[in-house]
Amino acid sequence: MVEQKNPIIGTDAQKNLYKLYSTYVSKSKADFFKSLGLGVIQGKREGIYITMLEGTRKNKPPLNLIDCRTSGGVFNLGHRHPAIIKALKDGINAGLDIGDHHLISEQRALLAKKLADLLPEGISKTQFSVGGGEAIDLAIKLARYTTKRKKVISAKSGYHGVTGLALGATSARFRDAFSWNPPEYKHIEFGNIESLKKEIDEDTSCVILEIIPATGGILIAPPDYFTQVRELCDEKGVIFIADEVQSGLGRTGEMWGIYGGIYENEKIVPDIMVLAKGMSAGMYPLATTCYKPFLDKVFEKDPFIHISTTGGSELGCYVTRKMLDFISQPQYLNNIMTMGNQMGKGLRKLKEKYSSLVVDVRGRGLMWGVEFVNDRYGIGYTLQMIQNGIWADYCGNRENTIKLMPPLIVKENEMTEIMTRLEKAISNLPPPIE
Repeated sequence: MVEQKNPIIGTDAQKNLYKLYSTYVSKSKADFFKSLGLGVIQGKREGIYITMLEGTRKNKPPLNLIDCRTSGGVFNLGHRHPAIIKALKDGINAGLDIGDHHLISEQRALLAKKLADLLPEGISKTQFSVGGGEAIDLAIKLARYTTKRKKVISAKSGYHGVTGLALGATSARFRDAFSWNPPEYKHIEFGNIESLKKEIDEDTSCVILEIIPATGGILIAPPDYFTQVRELCDEKGVIFIADEVQSGLGRTGEMWGIYGGIYENEKIVPDIMVLAKGMSAGMYPLATTCYKPFLDKVFEKDPFIHISTTGGSELGCYVTRKMLDFISQPQYLNNIMTMGNQMGKGLRKLKEKYSSLVVDVRGRGLMWGVEFVNDRYGIGYTLQMIQNGIWADYCGNRENTIKLMPPLIVKENEMTEIMTRLEKAISNLPPPIE
């Protein structure tokens, strides 16, 4: 039986699709991948795998990559998870669409209640957005309105999005090209409590931190760091915003990185938590700004002062609620912890075996960073991983560090295969230049 050609995926040759992308989307991105000899136009995807339209070189079969990038956690449940596809179809068949953001929404109400049940105690209000940057914008707006202060403190290596208020809190790499360095934004060393003590004061509206900075290099804070951040914010009347866009939703083996996902005895309750990426379940964009009720005063005064026309789509809310039903099960979180331990053990063995190349391995759950001796190995190992069937890349603000975030549904045999491919890739790297 002849396999039917997909009418949507792979409609033209890869070289022609590159040309279209170059002409109408981004020539520089198309040129970058072509210069590396990589055929990375996405084709069919299923579970933990992405199949590219073609191989890395001419006359090679299509690449079948294990997705260890997951777009920063968007694909926590892998690609096209059956439960999510069913929820999407059920929602459409039931009559859901985006919905009018001015009207009362059944689906928003049900999802917000679900979140309140799962979030650290005291965080019970939710506003909806399309993406993480927009959700961070709202978090900063809530902090500024509540405190009547403007100063925002974030980490130098942090990434919180590239929209207006969020961009100010993001690292210089993403700000400087656009001349966006508002003087009221201050940047500290992540994990260094003394750096925060020097900057936080009575003019500070909020401190915003990723719980595990991913773009910054999968950094793990010292024990008690977030406890001290919480205490400093309380002392100065400052709002503490936890960016859980990548570290939340089970990624660390706990539901939330800030609440036991970094250190078991460190269960911190921030004032605001921002969630995105994995909230979409890989199917429908959705982000949330979740916060304590005392921050709701701005909406009590004017419920229409902040709006998001397509944020919190009713269809997206229904799909997200089904995703949360799935990932909040204890057996699911236990599997993440088990697979995370397997990955961590394997990566530490690689560090020991290739100690001339790898200087550090760090992470929690299924969120790991492998730090090489210099930046040259960031892109070098990325290329080797792709050649050996792993889709992952280096951290944007720490280019000597590879970020590994496989789908949270990964199984033991699949993790074994991941580690086999990672070792094969590292064995092909040249020794460091003395």
